[in-house]
Amino acid sequence: MSKTKPDLRRMLLRLPHSRQDYAAIMVISELAGLLGADLVGTYVEDLAVQELASFPNAREFRAGSWQPVSARQLARDAALAAQDAERLFFKSAAGHRSNPLFRIAKTSALSQEALADDIIAMIDPKNPIERATHQFNQFVRSAFSSASSILLMPSRPPDASGPIIVFATDPNDPSVDTALDVAGPTGARIILIAPEMSNEIRKKAQDKGLGLSVGKAVFRDEEILLPAAIRGRLLIMNRRYVPDRPRSLQIPTLLVSTNSQTV
Repeated sequence: MSKTKPDLRRMLLRLPHSRQDYAAIMVISELAGLLGADLVGTYVEDLAVQELASFPNAREFRAGSWQPVSARQLARDAALAAQDAERLFFKSAAGHRSNPLFRIAKTSALSQEALADDIIAMIDPKNPIERATHQFNQFVRSAFSSASSILLMPSRPPDASGPIIVFATDPNDPSVDTALDVAGPTGARIILIAPEMSNEIRKKAQDKGLGLSVGKAVFRDEEILLPAAIRGRLLIMNRRYVPDRPRSLQIPTLLVSTNSQTV
């Protein structure tokens, strides 16, 4: 029987540079396990910092005084940072069926290697300075120019007891079966954001023993705004409705690619 659920293969995560953002990886790892996707955590080295040693007048404050930047010290610091990221990644991803894999990259090329049946996961940094960096914004632009599904994750973990919210007007939208797959193992309630209830979507939920209700939302400037009464753990919708990164991120949002292979 043909289904409209994307056959998702890998969850490609660009690891944060700040340890305060690692709490979100627990949620990402759980979601990867529910979707049957392998979680690949990539630590991207900050080449701009390492290149400081090539400037003859570059100085750093170390051991109580200003001293020339040491290429050896920068390399040592980079290696320690990567080791710390690896430890935090595996600690955060433990306990879920996501087959975590850690790797180091020189550039943030996840979107270039990502295929239509992958998910590019990005954690929104708590630090506004990091959100404004060229490296982070280049990664966001590359992700949205790819053919992959995209997971947008706030650094603050969501309410784990909340419902799964799906925005869909067509029962054959791939986001519908994706939402059912995520909700199924946990028994989470599903809220369908649509003008009216779809009998076909209702039957799909009933066949899995899941509760389904209809909710309302507002679209403004290509962003979906959920009412305060809806406190969901995850919003799932088709990527075609969100052409760029939302300015505000209320809850974790999975944008399902229409280019994904179906099974």
